[in-house]
Amino acid sequence: MRVEPRGVATPPGFELLPGRGAWLPTSRTLLVADLHLGKAASFRHAGLPVPEGSSGGDLQRLERLLTQTGAARLLILGDLFHAASGCTPAVLDEFARFRRRHAGVRVVLVEGNHDRRIQIPDDVGIDQVLPRLEEPPWVFLHEPPVAAEAGRLVCCGHLHPRISIRSPSGDRLSQRCFVEEPGVWVLPAFGSFTGSSTVTVTAMTRVWVAGDEAVVDVSRMAQLASGRRPPSARA
Repeated sequence: MRVEPRGVATPPGFELLPGRGAWLPTSRTLLVADLHLGKAASFRHAGLPVPEGSSGGDLQRLERLLTQTGAARLLILGDLFHAASGCTPAVLDEFARFRRRHAGVRVVLVEGNHDRRIQIPDDVGIDQVLPRLEEPPWVFLHEPPVAAEAGRLVCCGHLHPRISIRSPSGDRLSQRCFVEEPGVWVLPAFGSFTGSSTVTVTAMTRVWVAGDEAVVDVSRMAQLASGRRPPSARA
């Protein structure tokens, strides 16, 4: 049964979802970035004793979002796979089985820097691979642009953003997050076995904690903790 997403509406027609995805209701598109499937397998290939199971767990979470939204299209903003050494038969078969279970969903990959190093098999279930996708007013990329694109909203991944906020009492909040800078939206890394980079907060930065159960706007808290004055607090 389809369940309507209960995320946070930002620009009209763009919603941040619990579970680290975003939703475009007009085109029934689920957006995710940076799954890095097979990363644990690539570590094991290098001799590091990393447990199995992260790719399977991430695909299960992705399936839940597809089911909840009733998406017709899955748009992956880069780094679907981590490395050639991690694209083991088991990892590729896991993804192929996931695709068969959601055969009615069109899968489009906006190629990421990790994807470009891999020869992804044609039969794995990706319908289209693109360097970028333009659907005005949106431009979908993997890496953030050097400068905002005039008249367009950019949505991308790559940075694996995490917000870290320390309160005056010494407590710390450290969570994956969605980030908005003027004209640019960055999604959190969807993969569970990924690193992260701490967001540098400016007076124009907006930040939402990307929880599994809720998406929470912590922009004002982050700006105050960084010593920035939110625009609403200026004289």
